[in-house]
Amino acid sequence: MGRIQSDVGLITGIPIADTVKKLMQIAARPHDLLKARTETLEKEQVALTELTALLVAFQYTTDKLATDSIYDQRKVTSSDETALAATITGQPAKASYQFTPLRMAQSQQLLSSGFASSAGAIGAGTFRFRFGDHVERAMSLEMLSGGEGFAQGRIRITDRSGASAEIDLTTAQNIDDVLAAINGNTTINVTAEAAGDAIRLTDNTGQTSANLKVMELGGTTAASLGLAGIDAAASTATGQDIVRLGTNIQLSALNDGAGVSVNRVLADIRVQLNDSTTVDIDLSPIASGGTEVDAEVTLGDVIERINAAAPGKLQAEIDPGGDRLVIKDLSIPAGGTFSLTALNGSQALADLGLDTAAGADQVTGRRLMGGLKTVLLSSLDGGRGLGTLGDLRITDRSGLSSTVHLAGMETLQQVVDEINRQAGLDGVGITARISQARTGIELVDTTGAATSNLIVANADATNTADKLGIAIDEAATSVHSDLHLQVVSEATKLSSLNGGAGVARQSFTIVDSGGKRTTISLAGDDIETVGDVIRKINSMSSEIEAGINESGDGIRLRKVSAGGGSFQIVEGGSTTASDLRLAGTSSLVEIDGEMVQAIDGTTTVSVSLEADDTLNDLVTKINDLGAGVTASTFYDGSGLPYRLALVSNRAGSAGSLVFDTSDVAFSLQETAKAQDALISMGPAGSASSVLVRSTSNTFSNVIDGMRLEIKQASDAPVTIAVSGTDTNLVATVKTMVENYNKFRTKLKELTAYDAVNEKPAVLTGDSTALRLDTELSYLFSGRFMISGTPASMEGLGIHLKDDGTLEFDQDAFSSEFAADPAGTKAFFTTETTGFSSKFHRLLEELAGEQNSLLTSRLAALDEKITHNEERMASMSARLVKEQDRMLAEFYRLETAIAKMQRDLSLLQSIQVLEPMTSSSSS
Repeated sequence: MGRIQSDVGLITGIPIADTVKKLMQIAARPHDLLKARTETLEKEQVALTELTALLVAFQYTTDKLATDSIYDQRKVTSSDETALAATITGQPAKASYQFTPLRMAQSQQLLSSGFASSAGAIGAGTFRFRFGDHVERAMSLEMLSGGEGFAQGRIRITDRSGASAEIDLTTAQNIDDVLAAINGNTTINVTAEAAGDAIRLTDNTGQTSANLKVMELGGTTAASLGLAGIDAAASTATGQDIVRLGTNIQLSALNDGAGVSVNRVLADIRVQLNDSTTVDIDLSPIASGGTEVDAEVTLGDVIERINAAAPGKLQAEIDPGGDRLVIKDLSIPAGGTFSLTALNGSQALADLGLDTAAGADQVTGRRLMGGLKTVLLSSLDGGRGLGTLGDLRITDRSGLSSTVHLAGMETLQQVVDEINRQAGLDGVGITARISQARTGIELVDTTGAATSNLIVANADATNTADKLGIAIDEAATSVHSDLHLQVVSEATKLSSLNGGAGVARQSFTIVDSGGKRTTISLAGDDIETVGDVIRKINSMSSEIEAGINESGDGIRLRKVSAGGGSFQIVEGGSTTASDLRLAGTSSLVEIDGEMVQAIDGTTTVSVSLEADDTLNDLVTKINDLGAGVTASTFYDGSGLPYRLALVSNRAGSAGSLVFDTSDVAFSLQETAKAQDALISMGPAGSASSVLVRSTSNTFSNVIDGMRLEIKQASDAPVTIAVSGTDTNLVATVKTMVENYNKFRTKLKELTAYDAVNEKPAVLTGDSTALRLDTELSYLFSGRFMISGTPASMEGLGIHLKDDGTLEFDQDAFSSEFAADPAGTKAFFTTETTGFSSKFHRLLEELAGEQNSLLTSRLAALDEKITHNEERMASMSARLVKEQDRMLAEFYRLETAIAKMQRDLSLLQSIQVLEPMTSSSSS
């Protein structure tokens, strides 16, 4: 029905809108009363929610006071923050520790030979570098004498002139440090060098007034270096053999750091005994109930496992010379043949040097450790070794020749020494040495003649010259080789790659030639080594095979079948493939005589120079590689003032790089050695001190729960003191008091009564608010029974004021905690009767999530408000209908009156007709 469009009746003149509005106001009074009540309830709801939030914040701090750790907080102070800083990371023991920050971590730095200009052409060639060891690998002193290690300290050396010098070896870490300390001393004229497995001292004075002598200075340092007792009336003296296997040697140290790779799941070695018994040996040192290989496995652990495989029948031991393992068959012969066989693709047999021919009852293994400054021949050619060496024929440029017998050689230094020994015996003017790049050996003609070519040739069927990479017949003065020392093996930790920067533990995808995608994830805890990555790839891809590359410096991926289309390695949103040097598309290469698609993840970086490239171009090319080295130009003001400056981006020994400049027209000289940061725990140089290394200036695990950081090296010891502190405890109690006072202030505000205006607050007289006030005040003013002894908040400096708020006396609290830390802790943490326990229970009753006073009240309010809103909605609907009805009534009234008026008008318009007369009719 349509509504009247005018506020006033058109017929009656009645003010319809005002009349209906007044009538509706009367009709809406119950709705308005209900709305006002609902608004009050909503205000109560908001107020109680505020109180709940404040109580929850208060409960958080009271609960925190129940935790034991807050009472056992530590603080650490350093007696010299400028030298050694300390930071608490956990709960170190309260004590004073003495450290000496001996040296800071340092990055390797190199300078090239000079150039006339940075913008002039420097010539074509290829410049190579990589992280990792070289063939003059310096043995760590902790590996000496079968893992017995090195006794740091000082020794005295006397040369043959009678001069003596004290050699400080308190910070020596490897054999290079020992040799440098002796050779760098200017008081005596003695040269120290590594001679295979021993140290050789050479007197250079030419005098005979005293013996060449080594003495201990209050320790066993000389003995640990094999130099104890040297007292020789000779110009040279060689110490004892200090490179020996021992049961404490870790497997990771064997094979020049390549370690021993074992199958994590299946057996590694099968043993066939003479009594026809077959024994399988599983070398995976699986922890009880675990699945991960223990990284600290020693050679002794392996020997024990082998001996336990067939007690009384099979015996493993270190040979008397200390260089190799010997496996003996002790069984009674019964038609069998003694043999050792690798199982399940495991490299363990070969890595233990036991893949050699067996005798009737014994297998004598290969040498497992290089010398003090040399590597095993078995570690060369990418880890495949050089095989059997034989005879080498060398001819100098004057035409003199000599045949060198290299059969039985096991280290590279032995090869060098034997070439020099035989050449010297035969008067041949050729000197062998480690190449400048330290990647192989170099033979140099010293005759100055030009009668003959420099000739190095195979002298038997073993192809020894070819294997050593030095075969030559040219009018040259030298020949050198890159023997490809293995620096990456299956046992290599992923975390050690890229100069210690490691590998992103994410994923990459193999896209094979048919477009099939296989995702390889390294995120699992079972992926720790290069071998784990190789096994993961091989288990998931049937077309792609992974293995160590030929140069032994990375992973190689190849298609199983020859030829065919290429495959790709695509990143999975991280840098995993790039870190492994595998990202990209395969190419055709020759492997084992056939052309196959492959990706070589070599970690050796090659920089190719064109003939017109400049020093600036070289700097740009190196930096664009992002290979962990920063290049720049260096100007020294000399006649050839411009130099290439290189800095490893990785500090510490892990960031040491090997550079090969044999194919370019410049050389490199090391100006700063890569070295680890070093601290001494205890007085430096004392028998009780321990040296600790770090690739950075931060030491995270020296003391559990504390981190140390060297700020500058110092000879003075620094005292690091760990003590208790109440800082966090005081802050928590202070926060608790503040949170409670916020609650009390808000409660007072919400329950106040304005007497002047006679106006109550939203919760004035509210029973819930009254209970909150009463119960909290009662508990704060009450006493707590701690181990049968009453205690109160007052005794800890927490006072309840007359207005119900708390006052915190921090000094009194700290004094009480210092005097009785156990009692203070018990006051708060004692179960059931302690402060935190009681308040937790009370606050759960008052403001907990389930059926507490406030949550129940809020739920009831919410229900009432919802009910009221539903009623108001119903009332509003009825009021709308009532208004429409009233308006309709007025409409009908107007209509009725209008009709009546019309009818009246019609009646009034009726006229009386006069009767007709006779005249009219006639």
